[in-house]
Amino acid sequence: MQSAVREKSYGSVKTFWLDRDYIDRQLEGAVGILRTDPNVQRIVLFGSFAEGRAVPGSDVDILIVLKADPRRFVDRIRHFLDAFSEIGIAADVFPYTTDELDNPLVKTALQTGKVLFER
Repeated sequence: MQSAVREKSYGSVKTFWLDRDYIDRQLEGAVGILRTDPNVQRIVLFGSFAEGRAVPGSDVDILIVLKADPRRFVDRIRHFLDAFSEIGIAADVFPYTTDELDNPLVKTALQTGKVLFER
């Protein structure tokens, strides 16, 4: 995985920043993969990256709303996390079914996040 953290040296000073354009392109690719799954109803980017506050060391937070899924929550995470393995920074994936949306984290993500895909 190529890192999305960029570095520039100015003599003895080094600056680091996130290449947002690179991450956005990689997110588009991941969303393109997931949108082919008819069970995926919505994908929402939320947290510091969606709010423009991300810095090197930040991750992306992704809410995935599913029609239904009998698997345990942790098993769903493993299933969907692979799609985000090449975005250049760490990803936290939260795959909830439509029956599980009454949750403070989900409510915040839906209210403040950026919708990347919606069926």
